[in-house]
Amino acid sequence: MNIKSIIQEQKLTLILDGRLDINTASIFEQALKLNSVKELILDFNACNYVSSVGLRVILIALRTLKSNDGKIIVKNVDSNIYEIFVMTGINQLVEIHKSYREISTDNFELISAGVCGECYRIDKENIVKLYNEGISADIAEKEKKFAREALILGIPTALSYDIVSCGNRTGIIYELLNAQLFSEVIHADPDNLDTHANTLVGVAKQIHTAKGDPKIFPLIKDNFRDYINQMDFFLSKDEIDYLLEKLDTIPDSDTCVHFDIHTSNIMIKDNDPLVIDLGDLSIGSYYFDIGLLYMIYGIPELNICQKATKLPVETGIKLWEAFSKNYFLDKPVEDFDYFYNNRYFFASLRIIYTITFLPKLKDELVTMMKQILIPRMMNINYNED
Repeated sequence: MNIKSIIQEQKLTLILDGRLDINTASIFEQALKLNSVKELILDFNACNYVSSVGLRVILIALRTLKSNDGKIIVKNVDSNIYEIFVMTGINQLVEIHKSYREISTDNFELISAGVCGECYRIDKENIVKLYNEGISADIAEKEKKFAREALILGIPTALSYDIVSCGNRTGIIYELLNAQLFSEVIHADPDNLDTHANTLVGVAKQIHTAKGDPKIFPLIKDNFRDYINQMDFFLSKDEIDYLLEKLDTIPDSDTCVHFDIHTSNIMIKDNDPLVIDLGDLSIGSYYFDIGLLYMIYGIPELNICQKATKLPVETGIKLWEAFSKNYFLDKPVEDFDYFYNNRYFFASLRIIYTITFLPKLKDELVTMMKQILIPRMMNINYNED
């Protein structure tokens, strides 16, 4: 084994090349010069095997670092070694970052682009959803896990089977044989918006009737207390208190909410819809999803419809009107009244959430909140016909 050592102040990086086993553990030990080190980074990109002896050396190093409030980060770990870390429980003690198969989009067809990423068609059978640069690889890992759980719950979703990297971006591959983006279907057939709206209603209700396991999925309402409090850099205390009071009025639920459901996160395969982009699947009231759809399609001033779905604004408005009418048909009139009276609040929630993890869009989203959504929900200088 060869080990390259890089020291930067209190950080030590060891780049391992070869097998970490009983024959090479002593070389590894000699490289672990941990005096005054607070952070040890182990790069496993060229390390193709680790034995129990090698693991023990890592644990001894961890004990030394912890006594000095230090930590270990293991990166570029292939799937086989990652499984060893999981089976031994070391993944619960140190921070581990997997390595992913590298791809290039040079010869792929771009089929959609949204706020968080892009979808490319790899071939007739597969698409890749690539997150934008700056979004953590943990998001892709979470989406893959949630997609598997959603399939078990009966939510119509595509089979996800591989996480990949593309430069500084991470993505997830879905098997979608001859599938077409729902937005493309609507764009090619704008005269049948009632039919398309009913398809969207069907997808939404399948999600909203699936009971989620709180051991797997987060409670979206609880998370939003933190998200709203993070808006104190541009909202006043009164405005934050107002949003938190609104949040408390949302009914609790034990069913699922997608929280990024729209026509560019749905594929049509053999006339059946399949949901993708399940990284935000949560447990909570369906109002979170209805508000997101209203934000995308029902408020043209936000200019989100074309950005997220490539559908014309006029098509989006008609789709929203047909969807909202059909979705609430079997619900008490009070449910629709509650949503309508709080529609701008519900529309603001996805924007608030996005501000927390997409700093590149922060200024634009803050403007939407301050100039459009906050005044409308608080009836300040706004009259609607």
